Amino acid sequence: MKHPVLAVLAVALVGCGTAPQNDLIYQQLLANPPTEIPDRHLDRLRQGRFSCDVLNEGQSDQYMLCYRPQDGLRPVQTAYLSYFQPNTLRPPTPSMLGTQRGTLIIEQLKVR
Repeated sequence: MKHPVLAVLAVALVGCGTAPQNDLIYQQLLANPPTEIPDRHLDRLRQGRFSCDVLNEGQSDQYMLCYRPQDGLRPVQTAYLSYFQPNTLRPPTPSMLGTQRGTLIIEQLKVR
């Protein structure tokens, strides 16, 4: 009887992933954050829409970085960067943005 409970607990822990503070990618992003928004994201941001990069796609360490318009002004002047850490049960994709916010990396990046 104990073994099925342990199996469910193990799956739950793997699905939750590690805390962002213990995540190597997160630590690297905090230590060396981007200083500007890549050009490929600017058009969507100027339209008031988020823009994401899915990295290591299809691998167990797939993660996502998303730029989101911040100020609500038109044209958009600033955006913030969020990090979505790897999750083996439900890898991060842009479709999850309606339900998850990610971990904040940078509060204000200027949209040029």
